[in-house]
Parts: sequence; C-alpha cells; structure tokens
Amino acid sequence: MLHITSLIAVCVVVAFHAVAGVLVLATGRVAPWARGKVLRPRLWGFGALFFAAGLGLCRYASTVRDLTVLDILFSIGLPLMICGGVLQFLGQRVGRGSA
Repeated sequence: MLHITSLIAVCVVVAFHAVAGVLVLATGRVAPWARGKVLRPRLWGFGALFFAAGLGLCRYASTVRDLTVLDILFSIGLPLMICGGVLQFLGQRVGRGSA
C-alpha cells in the first residue's frame, strides 16, 4: 500500500511541475505565489520541466526489475533533476545578505 501511495504522491508532484513549466513557457507568467521570487520565468519553466522529467524517470526506474535498465534510467533521471533544480534556482531572484 505504501508503494501505491508513494507512486500517487510522486505523480502529483511531477504533474504539478510539468504543468507549471508548460504554463510558464507558454504564457511567460509565473504562479502567483512565486511571482515575487522568479526573475527569469522561461529559465524557471525549463527547470520545472527538467525536474519533472528527472523525477518521473527516477520513480519509474524504481519499478523496473532489470538492473541495467535501472542504472541507465537513474543515470539519466538524477542529472535531469539536478539540472532542473539548478535552472529553477538560477531563474529566481537572489536574496540580499543582512551584512
């Protein structure tokens, strides 16, 4: 049962990131809760799509029985997730330090 719950939770996160990335790339507008933080919306949108693709691949890889395919999927999915996170970070406004 926990496996199914995990699958549903990851699917919701992947769908949310993919929809957010597509909407940002199509319209150029970011969701209202992130509007003040995102400086470069297209970069953030590509980051959201990369993160969603990487997370989906890594989650799918956990269901595969063949170790070679599992290694290939993880070696593709993990860098996609990292690149997506970095692109989302670079698309956001950098906060000023208190010093």
